[in-house]
Amino acid sequence: MSVLVVGADYISSIESYLKSVGHEKVRHWPARNNSECHKTIPSDTQLVVVLINYLNHGMARHVRKIANDRGLPMVFSKRSVPELDIALKKLKAH
Repeated sequence: MSVLVVGADYISSIESYLKSVGHEKVRHWPARNNSECHKTIPSDTQLVVVLINYLNHGMARHVRKIANDRGLPMVFSKRSVPELDIALKKLKAH
């Protein structure tokens, strides 16, 4: 499964965690600059993880709209592996 992580500058621990739970491909957009608000979510993306503490509002709206239009599941989390683990478990429960 391919995952797009949006937000934060360094995600090595999050990337390691996502790979350990079966997500083979992890892409990352730091989302600090307004110029990044025009990117398109790659077509093979199956999950979008938004790290809420580390991105601008324009990017959050942009990613949410595209993910909703494509029917992609989204997870919102702080930049913390335990927080992300809880969010992913809630997603799987639904």
